[in-house]
Amino acid sequence: MHFIKTIIPSNPGFTKEKPQNEPFLEIAEFFYDTIQGEGIHLGHPAAFLRVQHCTQDCWWCDTKAVWRAGNPYSFAELFDLIDATQMVAKLKAGQHLVLTGGSPVKQQQGLTLFLQAFVKRYGFKPFIEIENECTIMPTPEFTQLIDVWNNSPKLWHSGNPEKLRYQPRIIKYLSGLPNAWFKFVMVKEKDWEEIETAYLKPELIKRNQIILMPLGASREELHENREKVVEMAISQGVRYCSREQIELWNRKTGV
Repeated sequence: MHFIKTIIPSNPGFTKEKPQNEPFLEIAEFFYDTIQGEGIHLGHPAAFLRVQHCTQDCWWCDTKAVWRAGNPYSFAELFDLIDATQMVAKLKAGQHLVLTGGSPVKQQQGLTLFLQAFVKRYGFKPFIEIENECTIMPTPEFTQLIDVWNNSPKLWHSGNPEKLRYQPRIIKYLSGLPNAWFKFVMVKEKDWEEIETAYLKPELIKRNQIILMPLGASREELHENREKVVEMAISQGVRYCSREQIELWNRKTGV
């Protein structure tokens, strides 16, 4: 993918010490000139800042090998790396900045400071999307920086205990934001039963916020599941989205 520009590669062959006495982010990978592969802005040109660590351990996660690795970078180091690229111009021209992981909200304090420093340094705020597993309450300062919340609560098939993956108070708060969507990874009909029972009946989320997406860490697995998920979306009157990064690049990382 020669058109995709890497700022920080995934699975680096080195280890950095944490910066002392200055703010930093723990980064798994950072790249731009790609597209958003999922959610309401599927297909939109995008840059991805993937942080380390996650609150969940989904057995089917297609980026686990990436977010478990990485290094701490000070803001000064990140800005030096950014300045050596065309990313700022691309963001100013309309590429979205997607905060992903792992769990971006797990580093929301650092991300808030970094994004505020970005705005001060470059004179504009890019359009910011976030991928969020809905288990940590976002702060008001962080919330106001985000243009689209791509929330992805984990269902039973993720393998995570319910007490770890299901946080009704947080989900209800996120649902009340005007820019929030709920993207569910789907495999079987019983997955919709869980959405109905745990999310719709308690009125934690609205039906028109729901996006169904087939489970698929590989192109083969995605194709195996997508038709039945399309049928579920149609029958329930909700949105469907594919996983375009899997369609295009299969298991490749850094895309």
